[in-house]
Amino acid sequence: MNVSWFSFPVGIAIGVALVAALYVMECEWGRRKWVIKMRSPRMSCWLIGLTVVACIIGGSLPYGTSSSYSSPFQTSIPFVTLLVALTAHLTLVIIHRIRTVNILKDWIFLATHVGLWLALFSGLVGAGDNKELRSIVGREKATTSAIDPNGRMASLPYSLRLKDFNITANPADGSPTQYSATVLIDDSPVEIAVNSPYSVGLSEDIYLMSFDAETNASYCVLMVERQPWKYPMLAGLSLLLLGAVAGGGRGLKN
Repeated sequence: MNVSWFSFPVGIAIGVALVAALYVMECEWGRRKWVIKMRSPRMSCWLIGLTVVACIIGGSLPYGTSSSYSSPFQTSIPFVTLLVALTAHLTLVIIHRIRTVNILKDWIFLATHVGLWLALFSGLVGAGDNKELRSIVGREKATTSAIDPNGRMASLPYSLRLKDFNITANPADGSPTQYSATVLIDDSPVEIAVNSPYSVGLSEDIYLMSFDAETNASYCVLMVERQPWKYPMLAGLSLLLLGAVAGGGRGLKN
C-alpha cells in the first residue's frame, strides 16, 4: 500500500468520515446484536491479540532495500486493515461509553481508550505525511538537496554544510565510542551525534547516519525525518500511560 496517497488532507478527511459514520451507527443501531458484538470485550481481545501477533511477525521480517527504510509488512494491506479495524472498534467503544456513562466518573477508562485511539489514529492518518530524506553533506559546499526512499530528489528549506567531524575513542583500547558532527545549518553551527539528533522544528529532526571513513570524514550522511503527527501520538501515549497508572493505583487502593 502506498501510504503517500493518504497525505494531508486526504488522510484526515477519511478519518473524520470514519468517525462520523461510526457515530451514526452507534446512535441508530447501537442496540443491534451485530453492533454490540463489534464493541464487545471479546472483539477487543481478538483484535489486540491479532495486532500483537502481526507486530511480532512484522518485526521478524527483513527490512527493505536501500530505497526503503521500513519493513514492507508495516504498510501491507492486511496489517493496515487490522489497525483500521482496531481503531474503528475503539471508536465505537468510546462513543458508546460517552453516551451511556458519566464522563467524570469514568475518566480513567476514557483516558486509557482515548489515548490508545489517538496514538493509533495519529499513526494511521500521519503515515502518509511522514518523510525520511537523506542528504550527503560535505565540507566544501553547502547543500539544500536530499533524496527520498524512492531515489527522487527533494529540496530542503535550509542549507547544510559539514564543519567538523569528531570520533570519541575509548581510552582503554582506542575503539570508537561515539561519532558526532558539527553541521552548519544556514551558517549556524549545531552538534549532531549518533542517537542524539538535532530538532529543526516541532516535527523535523536531523540524525547522523554515517560518514566517509576513507577520506577522513570529508562528508557525512544525514537523515532528515519529518513527523507532523509525532506530538499527537505522544499525547495519546501519555493519556494511555496516565489511565493505566491511575487505574492500577485505584485497584491497589481498593
